[in-house]
Amino acid sequence: MKRFNIILRSYKSGFTLTELLIVVIIIGIVSTLALPMLVKTIEKAKLGEAVSNLNLIRTGEKIYFLEYGFFSGKDGADKQAGIVKLNIEDPNSANANFTYTIETEKGETGDFTARAQRKDTAPNPYSTYYYEISKDGKISSEPAGNPLKP
Repeated sequence: MKRFNIILRSYKSGFTLTELLIVVIIIGIVSTLALPMLVKTIEKAKLGEAVSNLNLIRTGEKIYFLEYGFFSGKDGADKQAGIVKLNIEDPNSANANFTYTIETEKGETGDFTARAQRKDTAPNPYSTYYYEISKDGKISSEPAGNPLKP
């Protein structure tokens, strides 16, 4: 008669389902905590882009003023026409995050305000924010509770 030796082996290579579930839950909690900070960081980078383009518009306005003796402004209802008059790359054609406009008084004027309005594609509450620069270079933001100050 033959004897059958049964050797019981315990296989301990790998993870149990419970261990995997705990890891997935921990990763979910950490990512939930980190996501708002990621969105805020992305919005700050976009704010840097807006500030850079507003300074570009201000420089273009200063050059335009030296040539013509007044700042370029809007033509009628077209608020973006003033940017086209400047000898700069139009930030509205190269940008998907903000809409840039120039506000002046009617007629030839010695003052201007350029505005970067966040487009509707931004997450709340960032879609309501806008940033302005005047001829003296001061950048302001609205609404007053804006957490992303330039």
